Amino acid sequence: MRRLALLACLLGFASSAGAEPVRFVAFGDMPYCRPEAPERCAAEEGRVARLMGAINAARPAFSIFVGDTKGGAELCTDDKLLRAHSWMGLADHPLVYTPGDNEWTDCWQDRAGRYDPQERLALLRARFFAGPGSLGRRPMPLLRQAAPTIENARWMRDGVLFLTLHVPGSNNGRPAEPGEPGARSLPQGEAALAEFAARDAANRAWLAEGFAAAPEAQAAVIALQADLFFRRVCGQGYDSGYRAIRESIVQTAAAFGRPVLLVNGDSHYFVHHEPLDAAPNLTRLQVPGEADVQAVVVTLDPGAAQPFRFELVGEAGVPPQRPPCAGYTSSMRSTRSG
Repeated sequence: MRRLALLACLLGFASSAGAEPVRFVAFGDMPYCRPEAPERCAAEEGRVARLMGAINAARPAFSIFVGDTKGGAELCTDDKLLRAHSWMGLADHPLVYTPGDNEWTDCWQDRAGRYDPQERLALLRARFFAGPGSLGRRPMPLLRQAAPTIENARWMRDGVLFLTLHVPGSNNGRPAEPGEPGARSLPQGEAALAEFAARDAANRAWLAEGFAAAPEAQAAVIALQADLFFRRVCGQGYDSGYRAIRESIVQTAAAFGRPVLLVNGDSHYFVHHEPLDAAPNLTRLQVPGEADVQAVVVTLDPGAAQPFRFELVGEAGVPPQRPPCAGYTSSMRSTRSG
Protein backbone atom coordinates (compact mmCIF):
# COMPACT_ATOMS: atom_id res chain seq x y z
CA MET A 1 0.00 0.00 0.00
CA ARG A 2 2.80 2.41 0.88
CA ARG A 3 4.51 1.68 -2.45
CA LEU A 4 1.27 2.46 -4.33
CA ALA A 5 0.87 5.69 -2.42
CA LEU A 6 4.47 6.66 -3.13
CA LEU A 7 4.07 5.95 -6.85
CA ALA A 8 0.89 8.02 -6.99
CA CYS A 9 2.73 10.89 -5.35
CA LEU A 10 5.68 10.50 -7.70
CA LEU A 11 3.54 10.71 -10.81
CA GLY A 12 1.38 13.52 -9.45
CA PHE A 13 -1.95 11.73 -9.82
CA ALA A 14 -4.72 14.12 -8.86
CA SER A 15 -8.32 14.80 -9.65
CA SER A 16 -8.78 17.26 -12.48
CA ALA A 17 -11.96 18.67 -11.00
CA GLY A 18 -11.53 22.40 -10.56
CA ALA A 19 -7.91 22.24 -11.65
CA GLU A 20 -6.30 25.17 -13.39
CA PRO A 21 -5.19 24.71 -17.00
CA VAL A 22 -1.67 23.32 -17.36
CA ARG A 23 0.87 25.78 -18.82
CA PHE A 24 4.11 24.38 -20.14
CA VAL A 25 6.67 25.23 -22.79
CA ALA A 26 7.77 23.18 -25.80
CA PHE A 27 10.85 23.99 -27.89
CA GLY A 28 13.73 22.38 -29.77
CA ASP A 29 16.32 22.50 -32.59
CA MET A 30 18.77 25.06 -31.20
CA PRO A 31 21.39 26.49 -31.13
CA TYR A 32 22.43 25.89 -34.73
CA CYS A 33 26.07 26.86 -35.11
CA ARG A 34 27.66 26.51 -38.55
CA PRO A 35 31.28 25.45 -39.11
CA GLU A 36 31.64 27.93 -41.96
CA ALA A 37 30.81 30.80 -39.59
CA PRO A 38 32.27 29.87 -36.18
CA GLU A 39 32.34 33.52 -35.14
CA ARG A 40 28.54 33.48 -35.03
CA CYS A 41 28.24 30.56 -32.64
CA ALA A 42 28.52 32.77 -29.54
CA ALA A 43 25.67 34.90 -30.90
CA GLU A 44 23.49 31.84 -31.46
CA GLU A 45 24.20 30.58 -27.96
CA GLY A 46 23.31 34.05 -26.68
CA ARG A 47 19.96 33.90 -28.43
CA VAL A 48 19.21 30.62 -26.66
CA ALA A 49 20.21 32.13 -23.32
CA ARG A 50 17.81 35.04 -23.94
CA LEU A 51 15.09 32.58 -24.89
CA MET A 52 15.60 30.79 -21.59
CA GLY A 53 15.01 34.13 -19.88
CA ALA A 54 11.77 34.59 -21.81
CA ILE A 55 10.67 31.06 -20.94
CA ASN A 56 11.40 31.68 -17.26
CA ALA A 57 9.37 34.90 -17.43
CA ALA A 58 6.40 32.91 -18.75
CA ARG A 59 6.50 30.87 -15.49
CA PRO A 60 5.60 27.46 -16.98
CA ALA A 61 5.06 24.40 -14.84
CA PHE A 62 7.91 22.81 -16.84
CA SER A 63 9.54 22.83 -20.27
CA ILE A 64 10.05 20.05 -22.81
CA PHE A 65 12.97 20.22 -25.23
CA VAL A 66 12.33 17.95 -28.22
CA GLY A 67 15.88 17.38 -29.43
CA ASP A 68 18.64 18.72 -31.64
CA THR A 69 20.90 20.61 -29.24
CA LYS A 70 23.30 21.39 -32.09
CA GLY A 71 23.39 21.82 -35.85
CA GLY A 72 23.80 18.78 -38.05
CA ALA A 73 27.05 20.08 -39.55
CA GLU A 74 28.73 20.58 -36.17
CA LEU A 75 31.16 17.91 -35.04
CA CYS A 76 29.79 15.40 -32.54
CA THR A 77 32.51 16.08 -29.99
CA ASP A 78 31.88 15.69 -26.28
CA ASP A 79 31.87 19.44 -25.72
CA LYS A 80 29.33 20.03 -28.50
CA LEU A 81 27.00 17.32 -27.21
CA LEU A 82 27.27 18.37 -23.59
CA ARG A 83 27.13 22.17 -23.93
CA ALA A 84 23.32 21.96 -23.63
CA HIS A 85 23.83 21.20 -19.93
CA SER A 86 24.82 24.84 -19.46
CA TRP A 87 21.82 26.52 -21.04
CA MET A 88 19.33 23.90 -19.87
CA GLY A 89 20.61 24.70 -16.39
CA LEU A 90 19.26 28.25 -16.84
CA ALA A 91 15.70 26.94 -16.53
CA ASP A 92 14.31 27.90 -13.12
CA HIS A 93 11.69 25.18 -13.53
CA PRO A 94 11.86 21.47 -14.46
CA LEU A 95 13.11 20.78 -17.99
CA VAL A 96 12.56 17.44 -19.74
CA TYR A 97 14.73 16.52 -22.73
CA THR A 98 14.32 13.89 -25.42
CA PRO A 99 17.20 13.46 -27.93
CA GLY A 100 17.22 14.36 -31.61
CA ASP A 101 19.13 13.03 -34.61
CA ASN A 102 21.87 15.67 -34.60
CA GLU A 103 23.08 14.47 -31.18
CA TRP A 104 23.75 10.89 -32.24
CA THR A 105 21.90 9.36 -35.22
CA ASP A 106 23.69 11.55 -37.77
CA CYS A 107 27.11 11.54 -36.10
CA TRP A 108 28.41 8.91 -38.57
CA GLN A 109 28.35 11.48 -41.38
CA ASP A 110 31.56 13.09 -42.64
CA ARG A 111 30.33 16.58 -41.74
CA ALA A 112 29.74 15.47 -38.13
CA GLY A 113 33.14 13.81 -37.70
CA ARG A 114 32.33 10.15 -38.44
CA TYR A 115 31.60 9.18 -34.84
CA ASP A 116 29.97 5.93 -33.79
CA PRO A 117 26.28 6.86 -33.27
CA GLN A 118 25.65 4.26 -30.60
CA GLU A 119 28.71 5.40 -28.63
CA ARG A 120 27.41 8.99 -28.81
CA LEU A 121 23.98 7.79 -27.63
CA ALA A 122 25.63 6.07 -24.67
CA LEU A 123 27.27 9.38 -23.74
CA LEU A 124 23.92 11.20 -23.84
CA ARG A 125 22.28 8.58 -21.67
CA ALA A 126 25.08 8.69 -19.12
CA ARG A 127 25.18 12.48 -18.81
CA PHE A 128 21.60 13.67 -19.36
CA PHE A 129 19.53 10.75 -18.05
CA ALA A 130 21.55 9.23 -15.21
CA GLY A 131 19.11 10.34 -12.52
CA PRO A 132 15.38 9.73 -12.16
CA GLY A 133 14.43 13.41 -12.23
CA SER A 134 14.26 16.12 -14.85
CA LEU A 135 16.86 18.74 -15.66
CA GLY A 136 16.55 22.40 -14.64
CA ARG A 137 17.16 24.23 -11.39
CA ARG A 138 14.05 22.76 -9.77
CA PRO A 139 13.93 19.15 -10.99
CA MET A 140 10.73 17.18 -10.78
CA PRO A 141 10.47 13.42 -10.35
CA LEU A 142 9.86 11.36 -13.48
CA LEU A 143 9.10 7.72 -14.10
CA ARG A 144 11.71 6.40 -16.55
CA GLN A 145 11.65 3.35 -18.77
CA ALA A 146 14.05 0.54 -17.94
CA ALA A 147 17.48 0.46 -19.57
CA PRO A 148 18.58 0.92 -22.21
CA THR A 149 15.86 3.48 -23.10
CA ILE A 150 16.15 5.43 -19.85
CA GLU A 151 15.58 8.66 -21.76
CA ASN A 152 11.88 7.82 -22.12
CA ALA A 153 9.94 9.46 -19.29
CA ARG A 154 6.41 10.08 -18.10
CA TRP A 155 4.65 12.11 -15.44
CA MET A 156 1.22 13.48 -14.53
CA ARG A 157 0.22 17.08 -13.91
CA ASP A 158 -3.32 18.17 -12.94
CA GLY A 159 -4.95 15.16 -14.56
CA VAL A 160 -2.88 15.30 -17.76
CA LEU A 161 -0.53 12.50 -18.82
CA PHE A 162 2.81 13.56 -20.28
CA LEU A 163 5.31 11.19 -21.86
CA THR A 164 8.38 11.36 -24.06
CA LEU A 165 9.40 8.90 -26.76
CA HIS A 166 12.88 8.66 -28.23
CA VAL A 167 12.01 9.03 -31.91
CA PRO A 168 14.68 11.15 -33.66
CA GLY A 169 14.76 12.47 -37.18
CA SER A 170 16.72 10.78 -39.97
CA ASN A 171 14.12 8.02 -40.24
CA ASN A 172 14.26 7.22 -36.52
CA GLY A 173 17.78 5.90 -36.99
CA ARG A 174 16.57 3.14 -39.31
CA PRO A 175 18.54 2.26 -42.45
CA ALA A 176 16.49 2.82 -45.57
CA GLU A 177 14.45 0.12 -47.22
CA PRO A 178 15.56 -0.89 -50.74
CA GLY A 179 14.66 1.92 -53.11
CA GLU A 180 13.57 4.28 -50.34
CA PRO A 181 14.48 7.91 -51.12
CA GLY A 182 17.06 9.58 -48.92
CA ALA A 183 19.01 6.37 -48.27
CA ARG A 184 22.43 8.03 -48.62
CA SER A 185 21.77 10.33 -45.65
CA LEU A 186 20.67 7.52 -43.32
CA PRO A 187 22.64 5.15 -41.07
CA GLN A 188 23.75 1.87 -42.61
CA GLY A 189 24.32 -1.68 -41.43
CA GLU A 190 22.87 -4.42 -39.27
CA ALA A 191 23.89 -2.78 -36.00
CA ALA A 192 21.88 0.34 -36.81
CA LEU A 193 18.90 -1.75 -37.86
CA ALA A 194 19.04 -3.79 -34.66
CA GLU A 195 19.29 -0.65 -32.51
CA PHE A 196 16.30 0.86 -34.31
CA ALA A 197 14.19 -2.28 -33.94
CA ALA A 198 14.82 -2.55 -30.20
CA ARG A 199 14.19 1.14 -29.51
CA ASP A 200 11.11 1.23 -31.75
CA ALA A 201 9.63 -1.70 -29.83
CA ALA A 202 10.52 -0.01 -26.52
CA ASN A 203 8.84 3.23 -27.64
CA ARG A 204 5.63 1.45 -28.56
CA ALA A 205 5.64 -0.45 -25.28
CA TRP A 206 6.23 2.76 -23.31
CA LEU A 207 3.37 4.47 -25.12
CA ALA A 208 0.95 1.65 -24.37
CA GLU A 209 2.10 1.33 -20.77
CA GLY A 210 1.79 5.06 -20.14
CA PHE A 211 -1.82 5.29 -21.30
CA ALA A 212 -2.76 2.06 -19.52
CA ALA A 213 -1.32 3.40 -16.26
CA ALA A 214 -3.40 6.59 -16.36
CA PRO A 215 -7.01 5.69 -17.22
CA GLU A 216 -8.22 8.74 -15.28
CA ALA A 217 -6.22 11.20 -17.41
CA GLN A 218 -8.33 13.92 -19.00
CA ALA A 219 -5.78 14.67 -21.74
CA ALA A 220 -2.35 13.52 -22.86
CA VAL A 221 0.81 15.02 -24.35
CA ILE A 222 3.31 12.94 -26.33
CA ALA A 223 6.67 14.60 -27.03
CA LEU A 224 9.29 13.36 -29.51
CA GLN A 225 11.72 14.86 -31.98
CA ALA A 226 10.89 13.54 -35.45
CA ASP A 227 8.43 15.05 -37.89
CA LEU A 228 6.35 11.91 -38.47
CA PHE A 229 4.27 13.60 -41.16
CA PHE A 230 6.97 15.13 -43.36
CA ARG A 231 6.52 12.67 -46.22
CA ARG A 232 2.74 13.08 -46.14
CA VAL A 233 2.92 16.87 -46.19
CA CYS A 234 5.91 17.35 -48.50
CA GLY A 235 5.65 14.25 -50.69
CA GLN A 236 9.33 13.40 -50.38
CA GLY A 237 11.84 11.77 -48.05
CA TYR A 238 11.93 8.53 -46.09
CA ASP A 239 9.24 7.12 -43.84
CA SER A 240 10.03 3.47 -43.03
CA GLY A 241 11.34 4.28 -39.55
CA TYR A 242 8.18 6.16 -38.57
CA ARG A 243 5.35 3.92 -39.72
CA ALA A 244 5.02 1.67 -36.69
CA ILE A 245 5.27 4.36 -34.02
CA ARG A 246 2.99 6.73 -35.96
CA GLU A 247 0.35 4.01 -36.25
CA SER A 248 0.70 3.20 -32.56
CA ILE A 249 0.22 6.86 -31.64
CA VAL A 250 -2.84 7.16 -33.90
CA GLN A 251 -4.45 4.00 -32.52
CA THR A 252 -3.67 4.92 -28.93
CA ALA A 253 -5.05 8.43 -29.33
CA ALA A 254 -8.21 7.19 -31.02
CA ALA A 255 -8.85 4.64 -28.27
CA PHE A 256 -8.16 7.25 -25.57
CA GLY A 257 -10.84 9.52 -27.04
CA ARG A 258 -9.83 12.62 -25.08
CA PRO A 259 -7.54 15.46 -26.23
CA VAL A 260 -4.04 14.34 -27.24
CA LEU A 261 -1.25 16.71 -28.22
CA LEU A 262 1.69 15.36 -30.22
CA VAL A 263 4.71 17.69 -29.93
CA ASN A 264 7.62 17.42 -32.35
CA GLY A 265 10.53 19.44 -33.72
CA ASP A 266 12.81 18.37 -36.58
CA SER A 267 11.34 20.49 -39.41
CA HIS A 268 12.04 23.85 -37.67
CA TYR A 269 8.72 25.45 -38.60
CA PHE A 270 5.78 26.35 -36.33
CA VAL A 271 2.65 24.42 -37.26
CA HIS A 272 -0.39 23.11 -35.47
CA HIS A 273 -3.06 21.03 -37.10
CA GLU A 274 -5.23 17.93 -36.82
CA PRO A 275 -3.51 15.57 -39.26
CA LEU A 276 -5.70 12.46 -39.28
CA ASP A 277 -9.38 11.60 -39.58
CA ALA A 278 -8.61 8.32 -37.82
CA ALA A 279 -7.86 10.27 -34.63
CA PRO A 280 -9.74 13.59 -34.73
CA ASN A 281 -8.84 14.20 -31.07
CA LEU A 282 -5.12 14.31 -31.99
CA THR A 283 -3.55 17.74 -32.48
CA ARG A 284 0.03 18.10 -33.67
CA LEU A 285 2.28 20.93 -32.57
CA GLN A 286 5.53 21.36 -34.46
CA VAL A 287 7.83 23.78 -32.68
CA PRO A 288 10.02 26.33 -34.48
CA GLY A 289 13.80 26.13 -34.47
CA GLU A 290 17.14 26.82 -36.20
CA ALA A 291 16.76 30.42 -37.49
CA ASP A 292 13.72 31.05 -35.28
CA VAL A 293 14.98 30.75 -31.71
CA GLN A 294 11.49 30.56 -30.30
CA ALA A 295 9.47 28.42 -27.92
CA VAL A 296 5.76 27.69 -27.68
CA VAL A 297 3.89 28.36 -24.46
CA VAL A 298 1.10 25.77 -24.38
CA THR A 299 -2.02 26.23 -22.26
CA LEU A 300 -3.90 22.97 -21.95
CA ASP A 301 -7.48 22.98 -20.62
CA PRO A 302 -9.01 19.53 -21.19
CA GLY A 303 -12.56 20.75 -20.57
CA ALA A 304 -12.46 23.66 -23.01
CA ALA A 305 -14.01 23.56 -26.47
CA GLN A 306 -10.52 24.33 -27.82
CA PRO A 307 -8.28 22.55 -25.29
CA PHE A 308 -4.94 23.85 -26.63
CA ARG A 309 -3.76 27.45 -26.87
CA PHE A 310 -0.33 28.32 -28.29
CA GLU A 311 1.81 31.45 -27.85
CA LEU A 312 5.25 32.05 -29.34
CA VAL A 313 8.03 33.62 -27.28
CA GLY A 314 11.60 34.39 -28.33
CA GLU A 315 13.31 35.79 -31.41
CA ALA A 316 12.39 35.06 -35.01
CA GLY A 317 15.29 34.86 -37.42
CA VAL A 318 16.34 37.63 -39.78
CA PRO A 319 15.27 36.36 -42.22
CA PRO A 320 12.83 34.01 -40.48
CA GLN A 321 12.95 30.27 -40.94
CA ARG A 322 11.60 29.11 -44.28
CA PRO A 323 9.14 26.20 -44.43
CA PRO A 324 10.74 22.91 -45.51
CA CYS A 325 8.24 22.61 -48.37
CA ALA A 326 5.22 24.44 -49.77
CA GLY A 327 2.87 22.25 -47.75
CA TYR A 328 4.09 23.79 -44.51
CA THR A 329 2.86 27.34 -44.02
CA SER A 330 2.04 29.32 -40.89
CA SER A 331 -1.63 29.28 -41.91
CA MET A 332 -1.72 25.47 -41.92
CA ARG A 333 -4.49 24.47 -39.55
CA SER A 334 -6.13 21.27 -40.69
CA THR A 335 -4.80 18.83 -43.28
CA ARG A 336 -6.65 15.70 -42.38
CA SER A 337 -6.16 12.48 -44.25
CA GLY A 338 -7.09 8.97 -43.45
